[in-house]
Amino acid sequence: MSWRSSRTARALALAAGLALSFGCGSTSRRLDEATALRHAGNPKGALESYRALLADMGEAPLAAADAQIRWKALKAAADVSYLELGDYTGALSYYRRIISLYPGGQEAREARALIGDIYRERFRDPLAAIAQWADVAASDAPEAPRYQLEVARAYLDLENFEQARTEARVVRERWPDHELADEAQLLTGQAWALEKRDDEALRAFQALVDRRPRPELSARALEAQAHIHAQAGRFDRALELYALALPNHPNRDAIRTNIEAVRQRREKARPAEPGDRAAAFR
Repeated sequence: MSWRSSRTARALALAAGLALSFGCGSTSRRLDEATALRHAGNPKGALESYRALLADMGEAPLAAADAQIRWKALKAAADVSYLELGDYTGALSYYRRIISLYPGGQEAREARALIGDIYRERFRDPLAAIAQWADVAASDAPEAPRYQLEVARAYLDLENFEQARTEARVVRERWPDHELADEAQLLTGQAWALEKRDDEALRAFQALVDRRPRPELSARALEAQAHIHAQAGRFDRALELYALALPNHPNRDAIRTNIEAVRQRREKARPAEPGDRAAAFR
């Protein structure tokens, strides 16, 4: 290669580098301008700016810096649509583009989690939400236990009690030392109780108490046991359990109300003594 040709090649390479640098700076500036519109209280204008930027960036693979900018623009467009404009279908479209363009990464997992929230909260479609959360739960991400528990809770809401227990068991078996394993055990007891399987529910709640979870969870398990005993007419045992639950329960007023109600029921259930006129008119 001649000296002139070498110089030309270096000049072309430098020009290409400058163009890439300018392009990255331009997209970054446009992203900042769109975000400024959002912060200024103009979500529609911000969304239009995000859309224009995304249209120019396209769907093809990008260098790392531009790929990061595109992800930020997609997420911002999705969040604006979801949280500020109430365009849930539009938000789903943007979140799905994130999953498509950034498969297997944290970006995709966050998008799936939000898609699940939209399906549950806005479209009242818990099965569609479960499909998204299950994908996150199957990963090795730190948030996997949380979304496995969300799957179990969704099945509990659907009154599919057996599947709720199955999904809760996955939490306990995959992450036995995670704090959510205790939440999963509580949910297992709740599923048995809602199914009117009192013996199984009592054992499940006692298993949680025996695990020595954080005090609030232990109190909730004791409360649940007390409720079962009260419903079965075992008032003394119910009062004993409510008393144990009271100090650490997150809603002490509710426990006090339950204690008073059980005391009244116990009083009414007592057999009347001969000559007890007050009992005769209870």
